[in-house]
Amino acid sequence: MTTQPISRRIKADLSFVLTPVLRVPDVQHAMIITADGFFEAHSGLDAEAAEKLAAVVASLLAAGRGTSETYYGSRSVLRTVMVETQHGYLFVIPAAESSYLAVFTGPNVAMDNVIYEMQKQVQTLGKAMAVPPRRGAADEEAPAPDADGRFA
Repeated sequence: MTTQPISRRIKADLSFVLTPVLRVPDVQHAMIITADGFFEAHSGLDAEAAEKLAAVVASLLAAGRGTSETYYGSRSVLRTVMVETQHGYLFVIPAAESSYLAVFTGPNVAMDNVIYEMQKQVQTLGKAMAVPPRRGAADEEAPAPDADGRFA
């Protein structure tokens, strides 16, 4: 009996999208998450926290989409989700296809600066994701990322 190797999707290094957002004063963390609750990149959270946050934010997005569609109609497009707590804010906007940029900040952040930088980086991410990855024999033996989505 022969076994087929398990195919794993290799995550691209998306830190170039997070870095400019993290330069905004009072921004604490940033993540790129998928609509189904996984993270593609994050700014130094431990793996367990990143996994939990990605799942929670995906649920929040699903609730936001459901609320928007129920109130405004099925053609309504969710543009931004914002959560305010006593400790700061969470901003989430659509990024590339089926992915979102989530930014966690402190309470004194300049919201307009955060949203502006997020929009700029989403455009950058969209351009980067529009180029299909090259496929070849080398891809089959490429190293897999660790639990944090980083390569050794």
